[in-house]
Amino acid sequence: MNADSYIHGNSFYHRFDVRPKLLFTLLYIIIAFMISSWYGLLLAAALPVLVLMHAAGAREALSSIRRLLPVVILLYLFMPLQSRDGIPLLSIGSAVIVTEEGFLTAFRISMRFIALSSVLMLLIATTRSGTIIAGLRFYRLPYNASLLLSILLRFIPYLGALFSQIRDSMSLRLQEGKRGFPIMPSVTAFIVAAVRMIPDTASALEERGFGRPGASDAMRLGNAPHLFTQFVFGAILPLIFMIAVR
Repeated sequence: MNADSYIHGNSFYHRFDVRPKLLFTLLYIIIAFMISSWYGLLLAAALPVLVLMHAAGAREALSSIRRLLPVVILLYLFMPLQSRDGIPLLSIGSAVIVTEEGFLTAFRISMRFIALSSVLMLLIATTRSGTIIAGLRFYRLPYNASLLLSILLRFIPYLGALFSQIRDSMSLRLQEGKRGFPIMPSVTAFIVAAVRMIPDTASALEERGFGRPGASDAMRLGNAPHLFTQFVFGAILPLIFMIAVR
């Protein structure tokens, strides 16, 4: 988790300055929660995934999206508990299992979740963590808060990768004939590993100057070529997208 999640590349998103990237990311997340049409939500989830495939490669993009699948699958598994009243889509006898309203609710939540996660993955895959901190400092965010947000952005994808590794390990043990249930042992091992990471996280914060006065003096961004144009694109493109699909 202490390692940078940056993936070296020369895509157009890599060449964007971090300040308009942060503005674009924030606006995109807000707009993803404002879109209500099903095709708009589908496009909102697909667009950052396609850009991530271009910037980081199809393999890395698909690997990142695969980490989100367990959460998405759980959303649809819990559909019978959502919106019990409405047009039934699946029934067993007189018991309604899935309603149209429940399916649409799960669809909206899953698409927004994928859109939010993908645009954040796109940011951390194309921007170094130190640069993200400097960009947050540009928006007058305190250094300690900027540092925490920067580590949090890398912490969430790391947890997804960690759970995938634990799940694969448990699956191999079951194939060897050992007893156990694949879900509960995986969750238990995941919680233990997450708790054991607390000292490492504290060490990472300390190494980056958390709580030390003057630690953020070097975190400054200078002028970049076409910075104003990048700000315009970072602000206008999400708005155009919302107007087009809403």
